[in-house]
Formats: sequence, structure tokens, C-alpha cells
Amino acid sequence: MHHRACVRKIPLLILWPFGLLAGTLLFADVLTLKDGRQISGSVESGNTQEVHIKAGDQSQTIDVHEVQTIQFGVSSSAPPAAPSGPAPAQPNTLILKDGTHVAGRWWSIDATTMHFLVNNQLQHYPRRDVLGVTFGNATLPQPSAQSPPPAASAQSPAGAAQPPPRAPTLARPSSGSPSSTAPRTLSQPEEIGAVYFWNGKGLIPLEVSQAVERKSGSTQYWEMPGPQSRVRTNEASELVFILRLPKGVNPAGYSLFVLETANGSRRTRSQPGRRGSLVTWPVDIKINDESSLITYALSVKDLLPGEYSFSQNGSNDAYCFGVDRPPGQ
Repeated sequence: MHHRACVRKIPLLILWPFGLLAGTLLFADVLTLKDGRQISGSVESGNTQEVHIKAGDQSQTIDVHEVQTIQFGVSSSAPPAAPSGPAPAQPNTLILKDGTHVAGRWWSIDATTMHFLVNNQLQHYPRRDVLGVTFGNATLPQPSAQSPPPAASAQSPAGAAQPPPRAPTLARPSSGSPSSTAPRTLSQPEEIGAVYFWNGKGLIPLEVSQAVERKSGSTQYWEMPGPQSRVRTNEASELVFILRLPKGVNPAGYSLFVLETANGSRRTRSQPGRRGSLVTWPVDIKINDESSLITYALSVKDLLPGEYSFSQNGSNDAYCFGVDRPPGQ
């Protein structure tokens, strides 16, 4: 989410005018899932948890842990041959059109650039140079010439590709009532880029949701499903959250947004008299542990009861939680 200026995502199809001819998609991106299904369309964006692809008139959200391979710019009339030999036995492999194989970890993608974590350093590759990405020991398959199956992908709870190990996360809210099941705590953050709550004994992953940009008249806001987060904490003089990032990624890019509940959903609040600015809460950021991956402690003081979300500038990922009054107050 952006708290100063909102940048609309540009559909990839207008960047690839040669991909449309008489309403027929001649060049497409192809996602091959672990269950064998293939989805053809245009990859709009992605991150360490999800890939967003537009197939026909529908945008689909795919759990990245269900993806086996991603191919870019595939010709439906003449599918490219799979690279010779098996992919290296690495968590993820980025394959460039010049034949280069880069071992590392899928990080994110936008309309122009692929971001890949290599030796704990974030590297950036022009999207036009990328042939595909494989997950695990998979190789790029021959895409099916048949029409892709209907959208059936589920937004299952996201975790991290290994390494680090996949972290347990909470299911996204489907109703207004918070979960009565206590979330599992972790000893250290296992998902790079995710925000965790420190309860004094362990780390609790915050609810992960996708913020959708909305507009009502001249008011612009970001909306998340459900009136309340499943992750709850009691009001306190100071709350501490933990964030793990590679070197070179600025933690100051994360903001804590104050949410309001309206029409059964949570949404960001606009600052009165400041068009385009959203209400945020001050966060004190300190390095908690410094290594190839840096852990930060995000301290928040005197947070009032209500709904909140951390989000990184330029990302729709929202890490949500709620603050309640202590029992008896």
C-alpha cells in the first residue's frame, strides 16, 4: 500500500502489443502447478506468497507454493523447448533467455522487473530477459496447447520457500468473528518480508491479506476482507513486531496503517485535509540481529484499540492484526 502516492499497476498486455491479434492471445505466460494444471494468461504481479495472473477476463491469485514453473512470453503456436538437462537442485532457479541459470529464491515480479534473492542479496532482472522460473528440481515443461482449465486456485495460507523453512501462517478471515484457536508461536521469523508479533514468549505471524485499491468519489482507500483480524492482542503501552529482510531492503518502507471497519470490510483511513495521504501510526525501527539477513524490531507505543495493518510501499500485501481492550476494562 502507498501512503503518499498510489501507483496503478499497468496491465502487461499493453506493454506487449504484439501479443494480441484479432482478440487471440499469441504470446502468454504459463503457470504450471504441482497438480499438473496449466494456467495461461498474463502474470500481473507476484511476491513471496502469491502470483497474480490474468486469464481471459479474470484475475486469479495463486499460492506460490502450489507453483512448479512459470514461463514468460510462450507462443501458443510454437511452444519453446524445455532447457536441456535438469534444473539445479536449488530452492528456485531463474532461467534467462540467454541460457543462464541463476540459483536463488523467488522474491517478486512487477510489470517490468523480476526480483530474485541470490546469496541473500536482492537482484533485479528485466522481465523481457527472463525465460522462466522453476521451483525445486522442476524443469520448464512444454505448455499445453489446449485452453487452460477454469480458475480453481485456492488462496491457501502462505509460507516461505525453503530455505528458510516454510512458516506456519493463519488462515485469512472468512467472517467477522476472531478465531478462538491460539496461533502457533515461532522462535524466529521464518518468512522473509513478513511481519510477526512478539508476545513476550514467541513470534506470531500476522494475518496476511491482499489490499485492494478502491475509490469513493474523490476519496481513495485500500480495502481488506473481513471486519476484524484473526490475530488479536490486548492494548499495552508498547507492542513489538519483528521483521526479517535481506541487506539492501529498507525497513522504513514498511508503514503501520490505521484501519476502520465499514460494510463488513477493513479499509485505510484518509488524513483530513490532506488529499491522498493515509493515516499511519509512528513506528520505532531498530536492528535486532544483523547478519546476511537482518532482523528488525518494530516498536509501537500507545496503540489504541482497533484494526491495523503493516504494509510495504509498492506492495498490496497487508499484515493485519487487531488491538482489544484488556479484560475488565
